Amino acid sequence: MSLRLFPRRRAATLLGGFVLALLLPAMAFAAALPAGVEQDLGELLTLSQRRAAVSPQNYDALLAYVTQMRGDGRDIIPARRLDANGTALRVTMKTSLTRLMRYCYNPAIPNYLLFPSVLRLSGWYQGSDILTRDAHPWKHLAKNDQPETLWGTEYEVNAPDSFGGGYYRYDLHRLLIITKYNGKNVLISVSKQKNRSSVGKKAVILDDGDWSYFYSGINGLNKGLIGWADTYLYDSASVQVFVEDSPHQTTFTLFKWLRAGWAGMNMVQKSHIDDGTTRYANAFKKIIESDRLPDPDELAARVHELVTMSEADLNRKIAAYAVAIENIAKTSPAMRKSEFQKVVENGKYANILTHEERVSAILVEYLKSRLGKRALVDFPASPVASSRHKG
Repeated sequence: MSLRLFPRRRAATLLGGFVLALLLPAMAFAAALPAGVEQDLGELLTLSQRRAAVSPQNYDALLAYVTQMRGDGRDIIPARRLDANGTALRVTMKTSLTRLMRYCYNPAIPNYLLFPSVLRLSGWYQGSDILTRDAHPWKHLAKNDQPETLWGTEYEVNAPDSFGGGYYRYDLHRLLIITKYNGKNVLISVSKQKNRSSVGKKAVILDDGDWSYFYSGINGLNKGLIGWADTYLYDSASVQVFVEDSPHQTTFTLFKWLRAGWAGMNMVQKSHIDDGTTRYANAFKKIIESDRLPDPDELAARVHELVTMSEADLNRKIAAYAVAIENIAKTSPAMRKSEFQKVVENGKYANILTHEERVSAILVEYLKSRLGKRALVDFPASPVASSRHKG
């Protein structure tokens, strides 16, 4: 029967009921975390900011919870922290924890290579334990149940998000805890943002599947009504738990909070964080499970070669990269703005990139070439990494 046959008020009631019926399943499945888990999360975030004794009592409730979790975790609603909304995510990956750590917690391999969908730049500051005390933390996985702890400070520049199209530079406190739980190898990685980020700059997602992004260097957001605003990442925190289920499988659980916006107002909703964490996890899973991914030692060696290439070689590669970005911009609706066209026309994009940004762009293109993606820069042919390294 047509809705127009009903009186307007009754039609509105029926429509409202229909919308409510659609929402009820999602609401029913939403779940808060147990009090003990929330307490552990708070203690770990506090410990990440100061060196202090760490014991299993600081995380046992958390590990008991994550090892029993089912589903992808996005229906979980962690308590608000830092005056920010939070979310959770759970992903299973076909790799050992040792292999995963040899990529992700290896100072010879920049993190943005493993997380190119969410990071543009990353690095450890001098004085961090992973640089001064222990550059191979995965070696502690075979030890006893007493936790091994490493502290440090990192910097990151994020890739553009799909909500505001902004990018920021910020510093993070980082705590790594390597331990065992019920005989399984476990890594807990905790981060807490130090201070407010740099002001947001406009960026464009050119091809998220190929990790191709444009960074304008222009203050603001790439979003209509608030594009003019000076925005910041005011605070963020995360607790990541990696549990090695078997020699060839690791389950990753993430809890994350983010507060960002302008004029002190938080504009980030749980759905925005869900989108970012899903992009992060999907790209990471594809990379770490790929048979084409070079062995960690090979990748570290190639990173060193590219980082130390001559300035002339780097200039040649980045010039080709800038022309490729210009060509993509010609067909991208999001790049039609005159302020963006001025940055990329006639290969001028190369001129706004710092040395570190140039190296980062080239390294990501190298990884794309190895993984079988369309790279914007040519690299000499190299042998494909064998799947025998996946364990």
